[in-house]
Amino acid sequence: MATTPTPASALLPDPFGLRNLNQLVDENIAGLQAIWYTEASNLLTWPEVGALLIEQTLLLKPGATWYQLLSTRGSMRYKATPKDLGRHGSGFTHKLTGALAKHTEGLAAGLETLGGRRLVLLYRDLNGQVQLVGTPEQPCEFKDSYDSGDQPFGNRNGYDFTISAETARRARPYRGTWAVSGLGLQYAVELQQGNGGSVELRTAGGVLLATVLAGKTVILKSGFRLNFQVQ
Repeated sequence: MATTPTPASALLPDPFGLRNLNQLVDENIAGLQAIWYTEASNLLTWPEVGALLIEQTLLLKPGATWYQLLSTRGSMRYKATPKDLGRHGSGFTHKLTGALAKHTEGLAAGLETLGGRRLVLLYRDLNGQVQLVGTPEQPCEFKDSYDSGDQPFGNRNGYDFTISAETARRARPYRGTWAVSGLGLQYAVELQQGNGGSVELRTAGGVLLATVLAGKTVILKSGFRLNFQVQ
């Protein structure tokens, strides 16, 4: 009796089907390293449908780049919250917050350019993972407030910022590259997924003691005189 062969496509796992939820058993560092943003209108390609992971590089208009936002150390935070949209389904509310120190003329001028802009952004956490937030149709919005004062009003001087968006999908993991405007806008630096830098601590004989990721603090203690070199 002849049997009908099973189509090859039926043997493949459904990319949108259920799967095991496995967490990586390794170091997990909380916090964000940096944020990069560009106007949503700069995007020439955008995968609206398909897998959550974006593996191809997003193309921008000629001359367009991503711009970097470096916050006060330890101040940046990202939070995504599911939102029930009733008969329209569901979505996610995204919120990134952080602080920018001082009240310099350059910083104030840069913040002014962000007012009312429709943005799409990338962020990299301290584990080296890159996520994309916002879409051309559901962009991010930037807001900031300035606060300065001595005790008893608070010993601080700087800006607090919030970047928010509401999208249909979660933040999308991003494996492509992105060109970031260089210092002074004279050039662009090409970045990719991964840690933004690490330092290896080794003995004089070359034995690896530890690998320290960006954002971590190194404390060297010894009961003897300690000599070291940074290479």
